[in-house]
Amino acid sequence: MPDLFTSPLASALWRLDGWQMLGALFTMPWVSLVVAAVIACGICVFPGRRVQRESRMRLGAATAGGVVARYSREHRTIGLTAIGVVVVFLADNLITGYVLDLNGVISWWRYAMPVFTASVGIGLLLAIVATLGSTPPERPVAVPRRTWLTFSPRAGTAGAALAVLALTATTVLAGLASSNINGGPYVFLEIEINNEQIDPLRPWFYGWAYGIPVLICTAVLLAVMVAALHASAVRPFLRPETVAAEQRERRDVATAITRTATSALLLSLAGAWRFIADAGSVVGLTVQRDGGSDSYTAFWRYGEIAGVGGGLAPLLEIAAFVLLFLVIAQLYPRDHGARTGTEAESPADSEAV
Repeated sequence: MPDLFTSPLASALWRLDGWQMLGALFTMPWVSLVVAAVIACGICVFPGRRVQRESRMRLGAATAGGVVARYSREHRTIGLTAIGVVVVFLADNLITGYVLDLNGVISWWRYAMPVFTASVGIGLLLAIVATLGSTPPERPVAVPRRTWLTFSPRAGTAGAALAVLALTATTVLAGLASSNINGGPYVFLEIEINNEQIDPLRPWFYGWAYGIPVLICTAVLLAVMVAALHASAVRPFLRPETVAAEQRERRDVATAITRTATSALLLSLAGAWRFIADAGSVVGLTVQRDGGSDSYTAFWRYGEIAGVGGGLAPLLEIAAFVLLFLVIAQLYPRDHGARTGTEAESPADSEAV
């Protein structure tokens, strides 16, 4: 990796003014990660969050044996999935940006990778819920019919739906705007030079070669997310006295699933918006001729919209990382609450026996 203080990027940053430097810094996902970590830490130490954690711990202490173990593996799985999304996303940016020379290589996996990673993790969670987490009830409980929306957070579900729509619309519109050369892959954007008999500019673009893998992974993610939410909601409760605790656990699991899926979609969307903005920012062409050169002005008609999207990309990354950190943060309180519950139950159980 190049030295941070001697690299061309660092030298360029020092020549920029304050706002330009800030904008240049936020073109790097590492900066979004640091900002998101600060925000997530602030949310976790907020008094309301502490009260919520203490309430969960008290509920865990009052819960009969077996409930904590039944759901702890699910929280660990979705927490590790969130960690995996962060690690894979950063590793991909590090390897493709500093280690490998991908000039001229269609790295179609880059924008699908966050969604694919989340799909694998949530798919593993679905397998755990369908097998280890769906044991027969000890005493059947009569409850109303449940669906995948029963324990899903309304705001989170709406946010995930908006992320899906935004990513799908961006991918389809960009694919339609893309072009190819001689039947090759759709990885170019043609920018015409007005009133000149010159071949159009063809910068690399977020075309179908990148978009189709994203659409496929998005469809898979939606399928496994809905299936996991449904499987978690419809399984029977253990006993009548555990219904309240299990409902809380299932709401937490559903919230974590929705946050993880939404964050993966936002990371892919942010990358797509950056790519589109970079391609649409081409504004000129210089042609060298004998005895001089000629300059021409070229612009994409949607270039301003693409520029706004590129400016919003860091905000999407920050929101995605915050959601992932909140999912990861549930691991420690969950384990602590489980130990408290076990310790609190043991004396009471021994007395009852």
